[in-house]
Amino acid sequence: MTGEDIVNRHAFAYQITGSLTVQDGREKVTFQPGDFRFNVRNRLAKFVKQPGESEPFSSLSLQFDEETLREFADEHHLIAEATSYVPPSFQLQKHPLLQNFVDSLQQSLPYFGYGNSELIKIKLKEALIVLLKVQPELKNILFNFQTPGKINLKAFMERNFRFNLSLARFAYLTGRSISTFKRDFLEEFSMPPAKWLQQKRLDEAYYLLKEENFKTTDVYTEVGFEDLSHFSFVFKKHFGVNPSSICR
Repeated sequence: MTGEDIVNRHAFAYQITGSLTVQDGREKVTFQPGDFRFNVRNRLAKFVKQPGESEPFSSLSLQFDEETLREFADEHHLIAEATSYVPPSFQLQKHPLLQNFVDSLQQSLPYFGYGNSELIKIKLKEALIVLLKVQPELKNILFNFQTPGKINLKAFMERNFRFNLSLARFAYLTGRSISTFKRDFLEEFSMPPAKWLQQKRLDEAYYLLKEENFKTTDVYTEVGFEDLSHFSFVFKKHFGVNPSSICR
């Protein structure tokens, strides 16, 4: 299974069976059975899920809501310090504390239904204690409650145009209101964002079809289109030929 996502909440995850590959345009990492990983909120990522040889893909994930994180930070007097770039998902150290927590979490899953919010919150806070014990530097990620600041628009869009996001989401991730995003975009690229995105994605699709031997059925999602028929229509309108005729 292949897809893309923006991680809306920090999460701790454990790979049970199969593998997960995550990439964001800068880094690519694959998680195997037994690996612990951390997912960082407000990060764009493409992922590929692969089943095992005789087992389906399976992982366990625990997401941290902002209310719980703020409560924990207040209780333990934790303040995040500035950090440099971190990928959307990265591997955590293998440690007996993490394994013991995952084992207990799996045993508790049947009790996580409706009406057990207090039990869930206890497990979330237990997870935070364990994570900070194993990797204290996670403090600077977990308890950074700032919204994305205004960043370099050109660099961000050139790196992330393949993600199928709304203009409002692109605006938020670049630290702008939708109106400011459209104004800044027009100044930077001399065309509206929707037009630029379509043209950029089509050019990328043409390259992948011609030079990288992508199939039409694979390339449209790779460059951010939702629908194959719509992709084929706008591709032919832009280049004058069907995408299938570009494949070598």
